[in-house]
Amino acid sequence: MLSEGTTDVRLTVWNCNQAFRRKQHQLLDLEPDIAVVPECEDPSKKGDWSAWTDWAWTGDDPHRGIGVFTRNDIAISDTTEIAEADHFLHVETDSVDVLAVWAMNDRENPRQRYIGQVHTALETHRQLVDEDTVVAGDFNWNVTWDESPNSPLRGDFADVRGALNGAGLYSAYHAARGDEFGEETEATLYMHKKEERPYHIDYVFVPERQTESAVGVTVGGYDDWIDASDHVPLVVETDL
Repeated sequence: MLSEGTTDVRLTVWNCNQAFRRKQHQLLDLEPDIAVVPECEDPSKKGDWSAWTDWAWTGDDPHRGIGVFTRNDIAISDTTEIAEADHFLHVETDSVDVLAVWAMNDRENPRQRYIGQVHTALETHRQLVDEDTVVAGDFNWNVTWDESPNSPLRGDFADVRGALNGAGLYSAYHAARGDEFGEETEATLYMHKKEERPYHIDYVFVPERQTESAVGVTVGGYDDWIDASDHVPLVVETDL
């Protein structure tokens, strides 16, 4: 649920490739209000997080989970973990509710790997996602892979996009850039840190009304971020 009135919110997604405590200064330089950080350590175990107002974290490995960090006096009031996926976290703040996503492989249940996890979470927790929610994170998938998965998925990217659009949520990047899905001109992942292997697999889905007005989107540059991670940050700034 959005807070009453509107306010400018700067939200970032960055898969930090572990050890976020040593890299957080790079993300702080982007001045986010809310940061979704896949593959970060459990902040309760180690690190100095005094630069942030609040944080929430979930995961099955203290070295590699997903965290949501807030600044500028944005408090986290409640969290909900998603039983069907270890790295999905719904966070209620006094600014906006966020479903944070880090979709992963699932060797025991390959139908529910990667984008299949996102589909399952949206199907089983519909009450957590509505036209006032932001869904953001590392989906680990691009629509171009829908056509040739190694094995059938519980739901592909087209299904996930349809579910999010049905809830009134649309990709901020695609709205701002005008790119078609699968034809993104800016990458968020460089496989094995190789510049010649770019993929767009990180997303921020925001309420449709925000895509109809001014929404600012920035994607980090390869040279600026590749030493820290194989991902670059996706930054979305809009009125929420």
